[in-house]
Amino acid sequence: MTNTKRVEKMHERARQIKRARDKAINRMLGASSAILLVALIILAYTPAGGLHPIEDMGKTGSTLLYEGGGGYVLVAVVSFMVAVVITVVCIRWNEKKNNKKRSQEKSEK
Repeated sequence: MTNTKRVEKMHERARQIKRARDKAINRMLGASSAILLVALIILAYTPAGGLHPIEDMGKTGSTLLYEGGGGYVLVAVVSFMVAVVITVVCIRWNEKKNNKKRSQEKSEK
């Protein structure tokens, strides 16, 4: 096996390790997003009095809207949605950049 072949195999293995690490990070981010979504849904359906069963479905979300806090809730939800959009755009931009790098590396070989 020549040195160039060894170097090529080493670079390929490094790319595989990086892809595996990126996948693991994406899985962790997805899981944490799902957990936060569930927590937000639970909070929205919890009455202001605590974790008691909801007797009147008209009171859902009363924790969030208790004493005129609706504006704060709206700002929080909109901020979260903007952050999600920015994150998705950054991830897609990063993937596009990495794909261009990979295609350039393959064309150089």
